[in-house]
Amino acid sequence: MTEIKDILKLSVEERLHLVQTIWDSISGEAEDAPICDGHKAILNERLDSYKKNPGDNVSWEEVKKRAKKIL
Repeated sequence: MTEIKDILKLSVEERLHLVQTIWDSISGEAEDAPICDGHKAILNERLDSYKKNPGDNVSWEEVKKRAKKIL
């Protein structure tokens, strides 16, 4: 197994590639991962909030549009 100290010696580009590779390996299995009760509670709160006040929410497209203005 690779030691963390060895990973930290990699260049930024190499570490980013490693992170992407790890993420890709996880994302394929993520749908099967259980959701902890705390996360379920947060999701349910957000869903309830949306149902009570749908006009208070912002679409993903709007979030991206606002972010691009800032950047």
